[in-house]
Amino acid sequence: MMFDIPTLALACIALLAISYAVLGLLVLVPQTAAPAREALPILTTETVIAGFVVAAFWAGGWILTAALVLHAARIGYEAIKVAGSGAHLPAPAGAGLAIGAACGCAALIPIAVLAAAVLAAICIAILFRLRMRGSASRASALLDVLIFPLLPLALFTAAGIEGGFGVWLLAAFVFVETFDSCALLGGRLFGRRKAFPALSPNKTVEGLLIGAAMLALVAAVAALCLQGIPIAAVAGAAVVSGLLAVAGDLAASRLKRLGGVKDFPRVLRHQGGLLDITDAWIAAGAGIVLLSLAVPGI
Repeated sequence: MMFDIPTLALACIALLAISYAVLGLLVLVPQTAAPAREALPILTTETVIAGFVVAAFWAGGWILTAALVLHAARIGYEAIKVAGSGAHLPAPAGAGLAIGAACGCAALIPIAVLAAAVLAAICIAILFRLRMRGSASRASALLDVLIFPLLPLALFTAAGIEGGFGVWLLAAFVFVETFDSCALLGGRLFGRRKAFPALSPNKTVEGLLIGAAMLALVAAVAALCLQGIPIAAVAGAAVVSGLLAVAGDLAASRLKRLGGVKDFPRVLRHQGGLLDITDAWIAAGAGIVLLSLAVPGI
């Protein structure tokens, strides 16, 4: 099998089919029937999301560019709206349009230069934010949204538009969806201990372990099947995706807690806002782009 968009599209279809089969079996077991039925609407919306993502990356060209810019604009709108509660940030709608345009224009910068600039800016922003610990000022709110999601989003969007990283971004999507879906279902079925009670009370230690185990399995199968991709590259991408998926989700949850809301402005009934849907993917995708630039041969 080749490491390309069609192969990853088939992987998405196969994983979704397996997910429906597993849920179907769990519904037949009395002890797991209730949580399995609760998970089915979520899996249905995940299928819709996967369909849009795969279609955009498969089409490529101006369709993918438009999708990524619109995604960036909506993420910017949601982040500013939530973080700006009481902080007097710019109007969310105008800010979202400006952020979408800026992320699109970032594709004009050489990707290695942009990646270095984004990484440096995140580090500087974190240092400044640590010095403002406990502050709820306009400056602290701006730093919060810059650290996540805006700076990683700029790299994510530019890499997708640039063209050479689309397959890695789609691979990150497959890894993140595998991890998140299995962690969610595992947590519903077997979760007992809260992993992050303050930031993300629905995450459990058991669910995260199940998600990590399934991600390792998918990565191992991918490493065996894909031609021309070193096993270390697949393993590294999987590890980065898993770790940053959790980090991105927690960063988005922190933004919601600071804004005093449960969800970002809703776009899908069972998923919440677009940032609720793609927070882990943005973090993982940006991380894999950095990994591919830092490690020769990937």
